[in-house]
Amino acid sequence: MTHMTNIRAGLAAVVLAAALTLIAAPSGLPASQQLLNLGPVVLANGTATLTGSVGSGGAGLNLAVNGQPVTVHSNGSFAANVNLNGASTLDLALTDPAGNEWTGFSIPLTGSLVGPTGVIPAGVLDDVEQAGASFLTPILGNDALPLTVSGSVADAGRLSSLTLNGEDVLSHITGDHSYVVQVPGTTTTITLAATDRQGVVQTQGRQLTVNAANANGIRVAKVRFSTKNVLRRHSLRMTVTTKDRLGRLVVGARISVSANKRGFLAKRPQTVRTGRHGAVTLSLRLQKTALSKRLVLLVVAKTPTAKARHKSAVALPPRHRNR
Repeated sequence: MTHMTNIRAGLAAVVLAAALTLIAAPSGLPASQQLLNLGPVVLANGTATLTGSVGSGGAGLNLAVNGQPVTVHSNGSFAANVNLNGASTLDLALTDPAGNEWTGFSIPLTGSLVGPTGVIPAGVLDDVEQAGASFLTPILGNDALPLTVSGSVADAGRLSSLTLNGEDVLSHITGDHSYVVQVPGTTTTITLAATDRQGVVQTQGRQLTVNAANANGIRVAKVRFSTKNVLRRHSLRMTVTTKDRLGRLVVGARISVSANKRGFLAKRPQTVRTGRHGAVTLSLRLQKTALSKRLVLLVVAKTPTAKARHKSAVALPPRHRNR
C-alpha cells in the first residue's frame, strides 16, 4: 500500500511539474531558437566579461560587441572581454558578411539590470527575443508610392515599445498578432526596434539596397522615358532601375544603352553606374531622323558576376506638330 502511495505521489509530482512548465513557457520564440543566448555578464574595471552562444538562425553571421569583433566557434559558442570605454550600454551586433542585414541588442549598464556585485544575470535578452517581433521585406515599387511593410509579434506583452523606422507598431497590431505599416517609397533601410520592460532593445535592420559586387544576380526592373523637350533639344531622358533576385535595388551596376537601328542616336551613350536608389538617368541625343519613329533600345545591366538585357520602346513625337 505504501508502495502504491509513493507511485501516486510521484505521478502527481510529475503532472504538477509539467503543468508548471506549461504555465511558465513563453508564448513567443522558444529559447532553443533564439538568435543569441547570453550567460551572465560581469562588469568590472570598465570591462565586460561575457559568454554565450549563437542560435542556428545566426550561423554564418559576424558578431561584434561594442564594435569589437568576437570569434564565434563552430558550435556557436563565444566568449569575450570587452573594454567598454565608458559606454553606458553593452551592444551586441550580428551582421551578414555583406552588411545588408543585421540584428543588434543594446543592454543598459545602469539601473536595476546590474546587480550590486556588477553582474547582469543570464537570460537578459530572453524577453525581447521571445516577444518574437519580425517583419517581411517589402516588394519595392514606385518611389512616389509608399512601401507597405508587414510583420508579426508573438507576444507584445513583453514589450514597452515597438517601432518601425520610428513609427509606433504596437497600436497597429491586430488580433492575429500581425501588423501593417507604410513607409515612404524612397526608403532604403527598414529598422524594427523592440524594447522590453527592462530597457533592453533589439534592433532588426535590412538594407533594401545592395552593392553591385554583393548583388544576387541582376535584372532591369523598370525603364521610364520622358519625352519632354524632345523636339526642342533633340534629347530623350531615360531612367533605368535595377534590382537583384532578392528584390534589392542594386547600387553601382554598370548600365549601357544602344538603339536597335542605326541613325536614331546621335552618339552611343557612355556606360554609367546606378546610384544609391539603384537607378540612373541618361540623356540620349537623337538624330532628326528618329523623330516620329518608334525607338527601340537595348539596355544592358552588369555587375561583376551577372548580366541582364532588357528591350524597351518609346514613340517619339513627330518632327512637325499638326497646325
